[in-house]
Amino acid sequence: MNQTIKVIAPAKVNLHLGIGAAQPDGYHAATSVLHAITLHDTLAMRFEDAAPGAGLTVRVRCQAAAGVEAPDVASEDNIAHKALVALAQALGRAADETVTVDILKAIPHAAGLGGGSSDAAAALVGACRAWGIDALSNQVISVASGLGADVPFFLYGGCACMTGRGDVLDHELEPMRKPLVLVRPDAGVSTAAAYKAFDECGEPESAEAAQAACSVQSAEALPLFNNLALASEQVLPQLASVREWLAAQPGVERDADGNPEVLLSGSGSASFAVCESMNAAYSLVSAAKLQGWWARSCSFASIGARVVDAPGGTRTNLGAVHKSW
Repeated sequence: MNQTIKVIAPAKVNLHLGIGAAQPDGYHAATSVLHAITLHDTLAMRFEDAAPGAGLTVRVRCQAAAGVEAPDVASEDNIAHKALVALAQALGRAADETVTVDILKAIPHAAGLGGGSSDAAAALVGACRAWGIDALSNQVISVASGLGADVPFFLYGGCACMTGRGDVLDHELEPMRKPLVLVRPDAGVSTAAAYKAFDECGEPESAEAAQAACSVQSAEALPLFNNLALASEQVLPQLASVREWLAAQPGVERDADGNPEVLLSGSGSASFAVCESMNAAYSLVSAAKLQGWWARSCSFASIGARVVDAPGGTRTNLGAVHKSW
């Protein structure tokens, strides 16, 4: 079996992130409504037969798109590598093969956009295609959950309400079809540091608030919320400056109460602003870059990690996929 499979790995933003109190095992209950966006990494996965007795060999290499740094980690420490090994072990797969994964990174690291988790999900999706497995089977979802709380979401994509530790699908929501702008200062936020700050001063989400968030069926009807944001701002005070600046910009959508639709995604360090139009998004990106920040315009997406097919199986037309988002 020698074949090449290309998979897109979309980023995400959290429309709602409600962190509960720390549990005895150190984890937090979380109610999270995530929405895929069109900013994405691309995985080129090559599956090749290996010599008898060689077993599974995985190689992961990363290349960064302009303005983004590729993670400086060894192949075996890359979450996409771990995903492939974990899936093969879960399936009891004993085939002799080499899987080479080349990742083109467009999603910045430590930004709260789920880049690593999406790469892991994309690796699972590509392997499932190559190995003839249903990517939404319970076995694959279990592997995804073991890799990280956000990984299962990227198997579903679109917009979804996740409960448990943020890794259990509660229900899918009707996605949004709006442009947005991502803005990130020149620094990341450690998720562990953000949660430590939250444990010291954060206000856990109540059961009633979590239930209310889970009752919403449409992304556009959901008020933006993130009770981890203030803790992240304590870790990286620049985030408050980004939030205040975005909220004051023209062309940013406002909710029914007149509040600007601006929010930190996850633990950060990327914030997003929902925009009135794509032209408004372009203008906002230009203004943010003048502040010295990384900024990108994109749109909300209706899919998750997905194999990109092409007629004849010879080329991949990402543009055609974008039109389906």
